[in-house]
Amino acid sequence: MSVKPHILYQVQHLAVFIITSLLLCSCFIPERYQAEVRLTKEGAYGITFIGVLTYAPLFGQIARGKITPGDADEQIRKFKNFLQQDTYFKEVQSLGSGRYQVRYERNGRFEGANQMVNFPSRQYAVFRISTNLRNEVTISVSGRGYMYADSFEEVGLNTEGLFRVSTDANVIGHNAQFIRQAPYPNFTMYDWRPRGFRQIPPKISVKLAVDPRTGAPSYGSFRNNDD
Repeated sequence: MSVKPHILYQVQHLAVFIITSLLLCSCFIPERYQAEVRLTKEGAYGITFIGVLTYAPLFGQIARGKITPGDADEQIRKFKNFLQQDTYFKEVQSLGSGRYQVRYERNGRFEGANQMVNFPSRQYAVFRISTNLRNEVTISVSGRGYMYADSFEEVGLNTEGLFRVSTDANVIGHNAQFIRQAPYPNFTMYDWRPRGFRQIPPKISVKLAVDPRTGAPSYGSFRNNDD
């Protein structure tokens, strides 16, 4: 049995709409920003993010005229309060349309395997830092923008900034665009400069010099920055 062309078009259009709706229902997008993750070979880390975070579903609703001004204002306040509840956010200012100018600072240390730090949260992770049983740490940026660039661009969203990882640990894999010596001894900076959603998301993995579970030296943690 053949399917009529107009029915096939309607099904395809509905599928695209559903995918776009699901995409825009659960994520923050970093638009203009500078972000840095600092990671030592002993497992201490620091995170700094300064820039604009945009809550994609709210921005999309406003751009399409699918929400009343009153409801939009309520949602803007809701997500501002959500960000401000996290004490690592030192500044949160609404720019309207679901956009927020933020400053985020966090420091800590991994003390075990299978740990994870998400920015800004597990539910809305823009990037995450995670450990495994092999004493490795992986820093990875969400791939939503890359996978669904058309959907984000359709509602007028874009991304541009600097994502940097500074570390003195043994780097075992990365896709950085630029690599150079850091201004502090024994650290190397790995930089990505996203210009739109079409670039492969940043990712880097390192081997710690110690086992974060015990503090004992980690086998195979020799230094290698030639990757």
